Amino acid sequence: MGVQFGDFIPKRQISLDDLKGKKVAIDGMNALYQFLTSIRLKDGSPLKNKKGEITSAYNGIFYKTIHLLENDITPIWVFDGEPPKLKEKTRKMRRHMKEQAEEKMKEAMKKENLDEVAKFAKRASYLTPKIVDNCKYLLGLMGIPYVNAPSEGEAQASYMAKKGDVWAVVSQDYDSLLYGAPRVVRNLTTTKEMPELINLDDVLEELRISLDDLIDIAILMGTDYNPGGVKGIGFKRAYELVKSGVAKDVLKKEVENYEEIRKIFKEPKITDEYSVNLRLPNKEGIIKFLVDENDFNYERVKKHVDRLYTLIANKTKQKTLDAWFK
Repeated sequence: MGVQFGDFIPKRQISLDDLKGKKVAIDGMNALYQFLTSIRLKDGSPLKNKKGEITSAYNGIFYKTIHLLENDITPIWVFDGEPPKLKEKTRKMRRHMKEQAEEKMKEAMKKENLDEVAKFAKRASYLTPKIVDNCKYLLGLMGIPYVNAPSEGEAQASYMAKKGDVWAVVSQDYDSLLYGAPRVVRNLTTTKEMPELINLDDVLEELRISLDDLIDIAILMGTDYNPGGVKGIGFKRAYELVKSGVAKDVLKKEVENYEEIRKIFKEPKITDEYSVNLRLPNKEGIIKFLVDENDFNYERVKKHVDRLYTLIANKTKQKTLDAWFK
C-alpha cells in the first residue's frame, strides 16, 4: 500500500536500455504480490500444481529474473523481516480487505460471473510463508542473490542503494524515497507499462523541500504506520502545511506516535550481511523444483535454465576478467 504520492512528484519513463549494466534491489514482497495478482488463468484463479498449491510466484520469480538478466540488469531480491509494531493496524486492515474480497469472490462464483470472480480473486491473494520461503529457495538454486531484511524490505533496499551497492530500488510503492533511496524504478516487474524512474534529488529540488519535509508530507497523508493520516489532508494540503512551516505542529497534535514513525524512516533496521554477486545456477535443482515438484513444463523450463546458466556464466567470467586487468 504505502504512501500515495501518485502524480504529485516528478517521474519519467525509461527503457530497459537505461538500466543496462546496473544492479537493482527489488522489493521482493511487493513483486511477489504483483505476480500473485497478475499471473493467473482466464477465470482469475492462480497457477497451481497438482497438489493444489499456488505456483504463480515461482513463475514470476523464474521468468522475470531471466528476462532482466537478458537485458543486462542484475536483480538482487530483498525480502521483509519482522515489521514494526506500528504496522499491525495496516496489516489487520489488509487482512480484512482480503477476507471481504474472498467472500465477494465466492458470491460471484455462485452467480457464475467470471469477470467478478477474476476481479475479487486478485484482491484476495495471500502470500504464505511457504511461498516466500520457496521463492528464496528457487533464487538460491538460480544463483541469484537475495537479502533477508531485519525489518522492512524497502528500508534495506534503500540502504543498499545509498551505499552504491545497487543503482536503484525497484518497487511499485513510493516508500523507498522516504528511506532515502536515491532512485526508485517502478513497473519493472510488471509487463503492461513502461518503467518509470523517480530521482529523489529531482523530487526534492522541484518541490523545494528537504527529505524530512517529504517524510512529514507522507505522515500527514498517511503511511503504513498511521493509515489514513490526518483527516481531510491530501498531498496538496500537506505540502502547503510543510511550506508554511506549521506541519510539525499539526503532526505533533494530530498524529499519535509521530516521532516514532519518523524514526522508522530516519533510522530503520538494516543489515550489512548480504551479497550482490551472482553464482552459477544449479540446473538440476531448478528442474527438480519447478518441473518435478511444481508441474512446470519441462521443455520450457529446460530452455530457460540453459539460458540462465549461459547468462550468469558470461557475467561472472567478465567480472573475473575485469578484476584480473585492474
